[in-house]
Amino acid sequence: MPEVLSGSHIDPMFPDYAYTSKALVKVFKSRSGNKGIANLFLGEWTKILDKNISATKRIYVRYRGGKGYIEPANLTRDRHLEIFFIDVSQGDSILIQTPEDRRILIDGGESEDAHEFIRNKYHLDKADNYIDLDAIIATHSDADHTKGLLGILKDPKIAVKRFYHNGLFRRKDKSQDPGLHKDNRVYGLIDRPSAADKATFTPLMKNLVTAIDKAEKNMPIVIKKMKENNRRVDMPEEGFVCKRLDASIGFLPPYNDPSKLLSIEVLWPRAVSQDGLLSYPWYGDAGKTVNGNSVALCVRHGSQRILLSGDLNTASMDDILKSYPPDPDKPSILEARVYKAAHHGSQDFSVPFLQTMKPDAAVISSGDDRSDIHGHPRAVLMGTITRYSRCEKPAVFSTELAACFTRLSKKEQAQFKSGKVQLYERHIQGIIHLRSNGNQLYLGSVHGLKAPSDPLANIMWKWDVWP
Repeated sequence: MPEVLSGSHIDPMFPDYAYTSKALVKVFKSRSGNKGIANLFLGEWTKILDKNISATKRIYVRYRGGKGYIEPANLTRDRHLEIFFIDVSQGDSILIQTPEDRRILIDGGESEDAHEFIRNKYHLDKADNYIDLDAIIATHSDADHTKGLLGILKDPKIAVKRFYHNGLFRRKDKSQDPGLHKDNRVYGLIDRPSAADKATFTPLMKNLVTAIDKAEKNMPIVIKKMKENNRRVDMPEEGFVCKRLDASIGFLPPYNDPSKLLSIEVLWPRAVSQDGLLSYPWYGDAGKTVNGNSVALCVRHGSQRILLSGDLNTASMDDILKSYPPDPDKPSILEARVYKAAHHGSQDFSVPFLQTMKPDAAVISSGDDRSDIHGHPRAVLMGTITRYSRCEKPAVFSTELAACFTRLSKKEQAQFKSGKVQLYERHIQGIIHLRSNGNQLYLGSVHGLKAPSDPLANIMWKWDVWP
């Protein structure tokens, strides 16, 4: 097949694949004519079905949801960085898919939504399909970030190579939760929990440790099966890793080379050593301390910066600012084009932190829980989050607002014996998509109608794209 597409890289594992190269790419029904059948977001994969391709004629491709024709100028051989802010209702879950076909999962929500998303995206229901995750990162130990990780860690189709966390595990004894605390510091930071540690943990933390152990046993089995199926996969030299993340390491392994196009910097938490003991700041109670010491990361892709903040709060944001004092001769290390809002859009945030970061766009991960007890996202956060943007038209995306629910009919409700309670089903997942080629970055969410001929295919969605 002659090489006429833009881009410099043909993946030997997938030589027939190309990727959309513009913010939105139209798929046509025929080689000529103007009838469109789909809109594809930047970086969407396509498989070339033509035996010979031309630089002047539309290319026949398979894409996610069907087949059609795309202008050659709208395709590239180069893959993009993809980040999915998964709709897990009240909670956080973020999947990073790198241009090298590697994956990192940050948090898993409280439900099975993140696990289901991963299984559907990578077709893990098929007998020969397996995937590996370079890392799972639990930003902190709250259920709406960690409970959904249990099934993923134990999934026999997923090889988890590294499990990172902030070192604070919730304990049954309130006086020791999440560790011994005195003089405005919290101690007892853990890398890999022992049996003695586990005995003091809450039920969720015990289940998490069991799932981590299962992931360690599962990793070599899955990697072996992937190699048998000629999948590109490698076994970490150090073996399975379970480790506390600390800003002192600088960059996240194996994305710890800042000279490369993609690197991930660990900004927080930062432990202090005194008398041989490591400690974090104590923020008044166990919940605020666990949240305030969330793992915060900056994903660097070329000129783009994406800041992922877990459930940071005002006090910890101010502490982060002290850790990275301003330098008049260069931009702050905290500046970011896109900001994943801390704590689901809580009102507990620092204005100087936003002033320093100057985000042009923000993503809020939240959803109604029972009686909407948290009320996220809060109005003051929504009004302030992009106030210090450097662009003319900043944007705020919300998984809760992007989701769409449809009322069930009386006949459908009768099947669930719901009585007078009106039931709804999620019609559109509130997933926020991010794509970057290192120079350009786009965020998008979908809306509109499904294709009437195929209710399971997303080929008729319309896109809300920024910028």
